[in-house]
Amino acid sequence: MLRFMSNDSIDQIIAGWLRRRPDLDAGHLDVVGRIMRLSVHMRSAIEPALQEQGFNWELFDLLLTIYRREAESSSGVRPTDLYAECLLSSGGLTARLRRAEQDGFIIRRQDPDDGRGARITLTAKGRSAVDKAIARHFKLSRSVDAVLTDSERKTLTRLLRKLLVSNERSEP
Repeated sequence: MLRFMSNDSIDQIIAGWLRRRPDLDAGHLDVVGRIMRLSVHMRSAIEPALQEQGFNWELFDLLLTIYRREAESSSGVRPTDLYAECLLSSGGLTARLRRAEQDGFIIRRQDPDDGRGARITLTAKGRSAVDKAIARHFKLSRSVDAVLTDSERKTLTRLLRKLLVSNERSEP
């Protein structure tokens, strides 16, 4: 555990804004800036391992989501179920699904409940690739918050949940 807190890159950015535009309140960067910066660090820690297995972050996120959601339905996952979870537009999702299909990771089939829709499932290749990558992915992800105690992690989780719920409720 850290014995003292030192300034981080966000402290420097806030100080820079205070010097440049003292009339602006850059205090939102205390939280938002750190969340965004941590996201970059997390991706940097994880992406090399994904690239070793032929994935990029976006493709792996899609495959993980399908992998997890397949447990809920034997007929596959609907694209509309993937939009919000992968934070994609329909065009972005379509492009990502096309790549996953071309790479042999997924199969799109007609939805048995809605002839106009599709259901997506992982192929054996896709499932095997996720199975191989997931333990390392979780281990690397855990390393990002390893400096926190259990109590700190619970507090941070509660606060981040509060922010996320508030923002998700305000989405159209």
